[in-house]
Amino acid sequence: MSRSRLALFRPLAAAVAFAGALLCAPAFADSAVVAADGTLYEVFPANYGDLIPLPGGAPETTMPALALRISPSGQPSRLELIDGTADYEREGSVSVEFEETTGTLFVAFTKSRGIAADMHVAVRRHGVWYAQDIVSNLGQYYLSINPKVVVTRQRYVTFGEDGAIVTKTRSIFSLVWWEESGPSQARYAPIFVEDGEFRTDSVQAWNLNALAGAEGPTDSSGYPTSAYSHPGVQADPASNGGVLVTFANLFTRTQQVLRIGFPDDLVKISPPGSTKVPPEDWARAHFPIGRSGGGGRIPLSMTTSSEIGATISQAGVTTFHWVDDGALRFVRSDDPEGASPRRLALRPDFSAEKAAALVKALAEKN
Repeated sequence: MSRSRLALFRPLAAAVAFAGALLCAPAFADSAVVAADGTLYEVFPANYGDLIPLPGGAPETTMPALALRISPSGQPSRLELIDGTADYEREGSVSVEFEETTGTLFVAFTKSRGIAADMHVAVRRHGVWYAQDIVSNLGQYYLSINPKVVVTRQRYVTFGEDGAIVTKTRSIFSLVWWEESGPSQARYAPIFVEDGEFRTDSVQAWNLNALAGAEGPTDSSGYPTSAYSHPGVQADPASNGGVLVTFANLFTRTQQVLRIGFPDDLVKISPPGSTKVPPEDWARAHFPIGRSGGGGRIPLSMTTSSEIGATISQAGVTTFHWVDDGALRFVRSDDPEGASPRRLALRPDFSAEKAAALVKALAEKN
């Protein structure tokens, strides 16, 4: 086979192989969130005709879509169609987050396009939806799965309308997911809500290998798909609106943790004498700054088709957990090579949720 044909074949083969993982993965494992006022937001698959009144026999009645069920505390529920999901391309791999200060609901999901699947987000503020595509890596074949999102608040210094220096706060939704597109790697996209507006003009995706300063050809040989395709993200309490991200770097063949933050003094990065932030410096304020937060081994023993959660300690150790065969299992990135997962047997009085809470609490301390 010629080198050019081989270059085309590799991403296609990876996409076909990875499609099996996409189809087997639980699609809606991270699809609900509760607001501080007790309102429950749930995302689930539905038919378009279940959400939007249509004339009898309309072909769009059975078109797949994503629905949002909103259940205020002590009040009846209501349903809404999630923007950008009413088409014949099937959605999966959902992650949901709610930001209290601005009342913003953030829904991340993948959308299948034949053997490909890409990332999309929908944001709901004040009853209005905004949809946004996330650009995939260059290439004809790509698969995106396992999104995770967390929201943080950042204080930052900038210029007010009169040129005076002011301090503001902004919401940052940090989205991570796994993408197979020739190189196999985790990706990161920060999405900002500033001055009451959802900033679609600043949405950009970054390869986490590049942010870690360790990128090149990736190699997944010897690893089960579930061992490397579940990046995680959580708020970093030691930072100003930053996050901790854990991901498998298949170039270095290690589990890596990054601390990611953003410039918080826009006056300082503006030219001397400025009374407003120039566009190029405003753009820089949305560029993530990554620095190493730890690392370890990619867990060879993490072989499962179940949803996998990840908790990152301040020391940079990642603890993965999942439910299999009546037990919650967990493994750490600092375990010896080939170590078997620990196992907590589940019982009627010891649920998976309770076991996961205990493991997360342990992981955060170590």
